Amino acid sequence: MVAAGVAHDERGELLLLDLMRAEPAFQKAAIHVAYYACELRKLGEDAHDEGLVHFALSRMRVDSDGFVSIARLRDRLPNLSFSGALVPALLRLEKAGIVSLTIEDHARPERVQLRLRVPL
Repeated sequence: MVAAGVAHDERGELLLLDLMRAEPAFQKAAIHVAYYACELRKLGEDAHDEGLVHFALSRMRVDSDGFVSIARLRDRLPNLSFSGALVPALLRLEKAGIVSLTIEDHARPERVQLRLRVPL
C-alpha cells in the first residue's frame, strides 16, 4: 500500500523506488511530469491520451528523416489501444499541427513526426 485508498500496484511501486534512486534532476522532472499527468486526467480520457502520446514522442529518438515509426511508439505505449486511443490521439494531434503523420496504405499511419512548438 502506497497511501490510504491506493491499491497495491507493482509497476507503481517500482516507479516510486526508481524515483528514490534517480538523479536529482530526474526527481525534479518527475514532479512536473506527475503534475502534468494529473492535470491531463482532469481534462478527460482524450486529453490524457493526447498528452501521453505527445510526451512519449518528445522523449523518443527520431530516425534520419526526423520521424518515429508507429511500431516503436506502440512498443513504448503498450497499454494504449491502437485503433481505440493511439490513432485517434495522433489524428487529433495532427489536426492541431503538433505532429505530421505518414500514411502509406491509406488505412493507418506508419510514421509520425513531432513538431515541437513549445517545450513540454
